[in-house]
Amino acid sequence: MTSYLFKSLRFIRNKYNKRQKNIFYLYDTPDIKTVIPLIYAKMLGYKIVLDIVEDSTHAYSFGGFVNKFRVKSGVYILKNFQFLIDLNIAISSHLERLLLSYTSREKVLFIPVTMDISKFKKSEFTKSKATTLFYGGSFGKKDGLDLLLKAFEEVCKENEDLKLILTGKGESVHDFNEFMSLVKASEFSDRIFYKGFIPSNEYQDLLNSCDIFCVIRDNSGAANAGFPSKLAEYLATGRAVIVTNVGDVSQHLIHKKNALIVEPESLTSLVDAINFLIDNPEKITAIGREGRLVAQEKFNNIKESDKLLNSLKAI
Repeated sequence: MTSYLFKSLRFIRNKYNKRQKNIFYLYDTPDIKTVIPLIYAKMLGYKIVLDIVEDSTHAYSFGGFVNKFRVKSGVYILKNFQFLIDLNIAISSHLERLLLSYTSREKVLFIPVTMDISKFKKSEFTKSKATTLFYGGSFGKKDGLDLLLKAFEEVCKENEDLKLILTGKGESVHDFNEFMSLVKASEFSDRIFYKGFIPSNEYQDLLNSCDIFCVIRDNSGAANAGFPSKLAEYLATGRAVIVTNVGDVSQHLIHKKNALIVEPESLTSLVDAINFLIDNPEKITAIGREGRLVAQEKFNNIKESDKLLNSLKAI
């Protein structure tokens, strides 16, 4: 901790330039570990920007006492240290409302998750049948992976070619190991492939090769407070996305037009959605095409970057 603080403070001091605007950009909620560098940066003259992607008041998986203390301290700091903050960025309407309860309108900017459409080739689904489900993420409790596994097992009973690809790195070792033990115990474990955390270029190629994308969430406060970080990328592939109806999802997507929207924690709803795309493979392209248009219009990194740049210039 001491070494981290020393290196952080030295880096912040060395990067400060009196002849230009200096911005200290902190991803996610400041906590007991990052608040000292934040305060030091403010004292030097940096403008402080927070990029808030989760509501830590809803956290329920901590991975130990130290991490629990870090998360809880972050809740207090975000609310009570707004006098230090020049701009807060929120990725969901819930987070926007939360921040507005702490500070003024001019200090809150809403920017959803974004993607670079140029990284995703526009392609048609040409196979006679969907054979690959894809999930990538943090393997947290809010991700509802136990439900996805059950749905996959149900569909596999009638579809011998179906497989499930998993990528990502678990934020909580306990949660990750718990889910992977379910995978190992599955009667269809030979059709489940965990790729781990893979390089960006390989990840893009993998996305472009899959058939159906799954963005599953439970119905917890944590799932409803944020916004699925991978949703924009999956829509950009031009393939069908199955997404749980939590948070802002229904504000952006329409069921069976540009995505398949399933009810949270409903095994029947999820199984029906997967089977619908397997039984109607032409819908993978039709729904995927409309989903890609949503990605271009609402989650465009260039358009949102311009919005961010203008706000940074203004502070």
